[in-house]
Amino acid sequence: MTRRPIRLLSALFVVSGVLLLAACQRGDADKALLESPAVGDLYAAQLSEFSDYPFTDEDQKPIDPAYGLLKVVSADTAGVVVITENAASAEKSVARRDLRGDLSTIVFDESEQIQIAKTDLIQAHADGLIYVVKRPTAD
Repeated sequence: MTRRPIRLLSALFVVSGVLLLAACQRGDADKALLESPAVGDLYAAQLSEFSDYPFTDEDQKPIDPAYGLLKVVSADTAGVVVITENAASAEKSVARRDLRGDLSTIVFDESEQIQIAKTDLIQAHADGLIYVVKRPTAD
């Protein structure tokens, strides 16, 4: 009877290890994309750390911290220029879900262009301010 909990515990450790390894590899892939940014890259990020403008919900109540997408509109060896998504959420998971969904429905605010040095970009990822990176492929 005591073997079953031990087997279950062993299986749980194996699954946890696999998930941890996958998370580390995703982080390495994101860091590699940040080290060589390209126009069109999308970042799930804490928008309120990058934008000078406040974000509000549909009832005009402030959202802080505000999460959403950043889009790279210019990139060179020094860093990037990004624009923010028009919508923001108090939930990190919404931006993650947006990256997996139909990106053609996302509207970006072209009026505020934010410059981020490459070293600051990498540090923002290390600090968790940028938490998912996606480089859309050409169709």
